[in-house]
Amino acid sequence: MKIFSKSCLFLLTLYCFSSQSFANELLKEPSINKDDPCTVFLCMAGKAKGENPSECSSPVKKFFSIVSKKHGKFNGGRTSNARGGFLGQCPSADPSMINKIVSKFGTLRH
Repeated sequence: MKIFSKSCLFLLTLYCFSSQSFANELLKEPSINKDDPCTVFLCMAGKAKGENPSECSSPVKKFFSIVSKKHGKFNGGRTSNARGGFLGQCPSADPSMINKIVSKFGTLRH
């Protein structure tokens, strides 16, 4: 009976610690993957519509970090194509929205 009690106590203690750890994980803010093309697409689509949530600062920086140069100088056309190509890697991205984003922000330096 003592062994059973000790085993139950051990399992109960283990459960409490793991439950607390699990609860802490649930309470954390979800992390945003700034390198994910779909995340960048969603944030830039919002930006194209005039929204600018703070959660999107890193994905927006990622979008504007995509820069193409020719002979060491900023090349707007190539940059626009590269940014559009990156957004196009998101399978659920609407191509017409990608075009709107690229038309509005594709050649901008940030």
